[in-house]
Amino acid sequence: METTQQLDFTISHRIGLLALSVVLLLLVLELVRRRRFKERYALLWLGTAGCGVIVGAFPGIIVWISKVTHVQFLTVFFVTAFLFLLGLVLSFSVIISRLSEQNRELAQELALLASRVKDIEDKDGPDK
Repeated sequence: METTQQLDFTISHRIGLLALSVVLLLLVLELVRRRRFKERYALLWLGTAGCGVIVGAFPGIIVWISKVTHVQFLTVFFVTAFLFLLGLVLSFSVIISRLSEQNRELAQELALLASRVKDIEDKDGPDK
């Protein structure tokens, strides 16, 4: 006998989740189509929208997970959202680190090239 009550998905929850997921899916696809969003970054968002559509269509998945883990399904949502945001932050941190390294390398190359140009100009003399 369970002492805690689980709230069930209502039809309005399902419709809301489906609507938001479909809007997110269409928005991401439109941004990729207009080349405002790179495909490799869009995969995480498309996966999120796809999961939202699946959960909206089959809410029993979340209810099943909540029964297996013995927590309320809202907790499952919060944990899932937290993990998604954690993955997003980690992904952006990797991208920023890579871009920072590339920026440093480009600045060093630019400094070397500027030095070479100055040396060549000094060699040719000021009269040319």
